[in-house]
Amino acid sequence: MSDSPSKVIRAPQVRAAVISVAAGVGILIFKYAAYVLTGSVAILSDAAESVVNVVAANIALISLTVAVQPPDPGHPYGHGKAEYISSATEGGLIFAAGGWILFTAVQRLLSPLPLRNLDAGLIVLAIATLANYLTARFLLRVSRQADSVALEADAKHLLVDVLTSLAVLAGLGLVRLTGLQRLDPIVGILVSLHILSMGAGVFRQSLGGLMDTSLPDDEEEKIRRILADHDEDIVNYHALRDRKAGASRFIDLHLVLHRTLTVGQAHS
Repeated sequence: MSDSPSKVIRAPQVRAAVISVAAGVGILIFKYAAYVLTGSVAILSDAAESVVNVVAANIALISLTVAVQPPDPGHPYGHGKAEYISSATEGGLIFAAGGWILFTAVQRLLSPLPLRNLDAGLIVLAIATLANYLTARFLLRVSRQADSVALEADAKHLLVDVLTSLAVLAGLGLVRLTGLQRLDPIVGILVSLHILSMGAGVFRQSLGGLMDTSLPDDEEEKIRRILADHDEDIVNYHALRDRKAGASRFIDLHLVLHRTLTVGQAHS
């Protein structure tokens, strides 16, 4: 039987995803305001990434609402893989945003436009960057506590967004000091390349989960140590296989037990 909607909403990772959506909308408004003030393509690229953040946060919220549901007759292994679908979608969105930003920045480099109200724009962007950082740290903490792949992807995306914003702030600061307007689209191009790399990384990690990649070496070693601690009952084991789906791990293997054990003793 599925959990009630109220229990699902109370799950810490779902609550964190709701907060992520709300914070993302507020940060996007601030960044767009900074773009309107300045006309900076670098800030536009940063704002475009925030659009992806908001969309991705909504996707993560939906996937986490599904992923925390307990196993049912139709899904005996649970719903944890919904997180990987969310993460893969987010990776694709990040990559698409990076491509659009790169195209826009190259156009602006070839046909530069004057910037305006840089001081006010930098202040607004700095406020948005601080809010983004605090949100990312919160999401990262909850993702580790809940072992949530979708929330971790969202948190890391926001942290990269913070670095992007810092690079934009630094670039526009140089424009403010030197008057070199072409620095703005150059920063936009560098930001777009970074976003493209990040999107590819998130997508690749998600595919690993969807394709049932084995657990990390340290976790497999822990499984082998547990088996070794029961060597008085276990003669041998083979065909050890493991995988992860969301916060759940699944392990199966063939055990060879002493012939003197009864079926009841073997199960205990």
